[in-house]
Amino acid sequence: MASSARRKVKAKLQVSVVVILFLGTLLGESVKGSEDEQPIISYINREAAGKKILPDFASVQLGDSVPEQYRAAANRFAQLWKEHVTGIKGYDTVKDIPFTLIVPDKINESLFDGNEPKIREFLLEHVVPGALVEVKDQNTYLNLNQHPVHVNLSCFDMLMAYEINQSAKVLTKRNITENLSLVFIVGNLTESDVQSSSINKFNKRNIQETNRYNEPQRLEMKNFTKELASGKENRIGQHLMNFLAGMKSGTKVFQHFLSSSNLSHLMDDSSYMVFIPSDTAFQRWHPIDWGFYPFSVQEFTETVLRNHFVRTKQPLRMADLRTIQGEQRIKTLGGEYIVLKNKPSPNVNNVSVISDYTLSNGIEIFVISEVLFVSEAVVSRLHQMHKDKETPPLLAFPWFGAQFLSHSFLALERDTRFTQITRFLNTAEIAQFISGSNYTFFVPTDEAFERYSFDLLPDSVLASEKGIKMLLNHFIRGRLYDRDLKDGEVIDTIGGMPVKIQRTFENTVRVNSARIVESEVFVYNLGTMFYIDDVLYPDLLKDEVKAITDLKNVDRNVPDGIGASDAYTTEQTPPMIDRSTTTTFRTLYGLLTTNADVELVPLEVTESSKRNSDEDSAQFQDDEIITPKALPVRYFYNPKK
Repeated sequence: MASSARRKVKAKLQVSVVVILFLGTLLGESVKGSEDEQPIISYINREAAGKKILPDFASVQLGDSVPEQYRAAANRFAQLWKEHVTGIKGYDTVKDIPFTLIVPDKINESLFDGNEPKIREFLLEHVVPGALVEVKDQNTYLNLNQHPVHVNLSCFDMLMAYEINQSAKVLTKRNITENLSLVFIVGNLTESDVQSSSINKFNKRNIQETNRYNEPQRLEMKNFTKELASGKENRIGQHLMNFLAGMKSGTKVFQHFLSSSNLSHLMDDSSYMVFIPSDTAFQRWHPIDWGFYPFSVQEFTETVLRNHFVRTKQPLRMADLRTIQGEQRIKTLGGEYIVLKNKPSPNVNNVSVISDYTLSNGIEIFVISEVLFVSEAVVSRLHQMHKDKETPPLLAFPWFGAQFLSHSFLALERDTRFTQITRFLNTAEIAQFISGSNYTFFVPTDEAFERYSFDLLPDSVLASEKGIKMLLNHFIRGRLYDRDLKDGEVIDTIGGMPVKIQRTFENTVRVNSARIVESEVFVYNLGTMFYIDDVLYPDLLKDEVKAITDLKNVDRNVPDGIGASDAYTTEQTPPMIDRSTTTTFRTLYGLLTTNADVELVPLEVTESSKRNSDEDSAQFQDDEIITPKALPVRYFYNPKK
């Protein structure tokens, strides 16, 4: 009986061992399989995966559906699509499935070398089938090449903005039809390094093709933090960047600044204490609506980051901070000193420690409530040095869609040296050509306009096609600084004519024949103005000026050289003028009587008008409201001696 019991127990043990071995085998295979599998990505348009479908462009008219500043890019994309994609084998054109076209702001076709497959692959890379892309953080889609298109929210140019695949900045989105939307981006979704290496460097170039002019230039340095943190040889940077990437919220701004910095070349395998300001700490320095954000200055941001790292033999833990006696003074990588105390609660330079983390490689992280070594006084001094970084208030007038032009106009209007250019800007309709921001404006003074008698030109001439073209030749697309004006450089203007830069050893700078009399007048972060003493391409209006001066010399009743100094406002007998003049003379008279030639004197002001008030009042209807602009005026000329 006992032996029978032992046999039963032995049998049960054998069965248990077999079951355990079987389960272990299954578990090992599942683990091995999971290691080989790629991470699963949740695509919003996953039902379109593997489908070879194309949008139907035949019935789509972009037209007014696309803002004018993006219309050229959209039309070029559509044209390339028609030439290289429409009708390709293996794809079906469908009408009832939504599509999103991600339209690059520029397409460098020279990179394709006429290679049809390359062009087709480039276009398909920018089309998302089966979904209208929503520009929301962490949305991921599949494009027609079965590659991921990831939307993420980041601190692009120190402002919160959306990017696609962490390289292309989203400009705007437009829904064309219920099944077609367009997302406009800066750059493209293909390899940017191949494109940038293929750009030929010409002496004459279009500034829009490069970012060199869009931001103040800093020292050319490799980005060590991105480069070294991605390699295993820099375990400090690797562990820190992994930690920040794993934080769901609270430290994203610091992570962005650190990834854009060159801090890793100062770090070695020592132990570190890292003090990370929270996102709220950085947000405190954001202007509410408009103003100056100190961390838009990259050199300043780099210095601030260094002062949040401490190299130490043995980093302090939170438990050490709580038991510290008095205070402890430590030097940062940036050369400043921080003071650690535990009363009333653990703090660094009187800034509270919110939380702490200990990493496996000897890094101690403290999340703090303020940014160290940044104060109102520091930010004020930095602001004075970097006016070009200040964000502007949004203007609803004069031109809502042209903020650079509007702010430039208001600034020039307050300066008595620029009455002619403000009259020009107020007359010519150029807002459609200078929309948005990121421009350079060469501004002629009044003396420059008067040198060519442009002050005699009526508004109708300034608003003509020639007048607008001459004015646009003073604008450059792209923000220039004084350091960018290099001797011998030729740059295209928005008007289509080139300007050549000449810089002498005395540092005198000329744009064509015009000398720059005041340099780098910053219009917030929208662009830059340079004041010049000559008009660029004045010959465009020489025929109009000649016509006026010729007509002026024909009629001797209107003296030559009439100016503001010749006008007087006393009641005198005006020169005899034949009132039975023709329409031609009346037109000439209107051309000649400009603000510089005449003074408008309301009848109510003169004593003569007071004596004849009854007679004058008969000229108006009883129900007519007389305003200062509606009062009758007389023109007086001082005869030339």
